[in-house]
Amino acid sequence: MAATITRLTPKPERLRQDQADLLRQALLPFEEQMPADAFRAVIGLIDRQTASRKRWTFVMLSPEQNAIVVDYLAEHSKRPLTALRVWALCFKHLRTDTGEILLNREEIAEKIGQPSRTISEIMSELVAFKAISRTRKKLGGMKGPGMVHYFMNPNVATHLTGSERDVAQEEAPPLLVLMEGGLSKGC
Repeated sequence: MAATITRLTPKPERLRQDQADLLRQALLPFEEQMPADAFRAVIGLIDRQTASRKRWTFVMLSPEQNAIVVDYLAEHSKRPLTALRVWALCFKHLRTDTGEILLNREEIAEKIGQPSRTISEIMSELVAFKAISRTRKKLGGMKGPGMVHYFMNPNVATHLTGSERDVAQEEAPPLLVLMEGGLSKGC
């Protein structure tokens, strides 16, 4: 008979996890009413605090798909080393329940030490390669197309499991794969 090893979770830690879950749920109805940056910062803080107690966050990463992105950036980005640093930073600031990258362009630029314009170009390279997706959300009182939000392609990395993961990966665009003579759709 196989033994099952279970990590003991002390009551204070269980309460903190429960409280973090309740706090996240309590904030969700206010997402539309809060400034997007503030909402993302609060959710990100809750996620990081909860994850730090668990020692690490769990994101399922496809080694093959990640290698395709890394190879593409190394060979084709205008700024390959900076692009690889941006790619790695995206995983550090990934919202675990949605796959949203919790940093905006200016925050990434500050952390990497590059101009915002450079980060826009790199994020556009990642979007064109379908490693990430970009959406815009209009904010009240703000002119223009809206605030940009970045999301990880679930074919590269996801927190989802089982049938939820299968659906998200089926709906996500496949990565482009470099082939001799051009680009082709990947898996």
